Amino acid sequence: MDAGFIYPHGFASSPDSQKAAVFRREFARRNVPLTVPDLEGGNFENLTLSRQIDIALRCIDSRPNRQFGLIGSGMGGYLAAILAELREKVAAIYLMAPGFNFMGRWRERLQKEFPGKNAIPPFIKVFHYGRNQEVRLNAFIFKDARKWDKLVLSRKLPTRVIHGSRDETVDIRESRKFVKDAPWRVLVELDSDRGLLDRADWIARDCLDFFRNVNLLRL
Repeated sequence: MDAGFIYPHGFASSPDSQKAAVFRREFARRNVPLTVPDLEGGNFENLTLSRQIDIALRCIDSRPNRQFGLIGSGMGGYLAAILAELREKVAAIYLMAPGFNFMGRWRERLQKEFPGKNAIPPFIKVFHYGRNQEVRLNAFIFKDARKWDKLVLSRKLPTRVIHGSRDETVDIRESRKFVKDAPWRVLVELDSDRGLLDRADWIARDCLDFFRNVNLLRL
């Protein structure tokens, strides 16, 4: 069975992010096709986890006779772990600074921005890295995320997690908790920040080696 490789990008990012570009280059050098879908679907303002998952699932389901390796960055890492629970065709996942505890982190942020009894407005402002500006985001994303927060990520498949010890957005302890008591998951802690851009070349090569070692690639 041929393997396919999909890169779910991070929150408020895009298929044209710097890290995605590094992965495209390294995969292309080895003649390995890599799909980087636009998980925003051209409508960031009404982004939800469910819509991103649907877009990624269409990529997987469009090729019924393939196994898949997923490479998730940030929120894309969280999505990759969810996708692995939903589709057995996902044979291995490689996660970079995965955005676990999505609801818990945003709940803390919103309580600070809208303290006391102030209701969360229907739209909030977030910085979009792909556009390099603040944009609106429909707060419905948090209601939608509740159902995914309940999903137990328990499937036993080869999993490699890369996380920077200086990550200022998602505490590395989230990844440590994810791999604890799960020998099929391996965490590599790097002296890097949230973006991991200073180690992107090494990470892309490490990713290719990982998929080769779990027999999804022959390089």
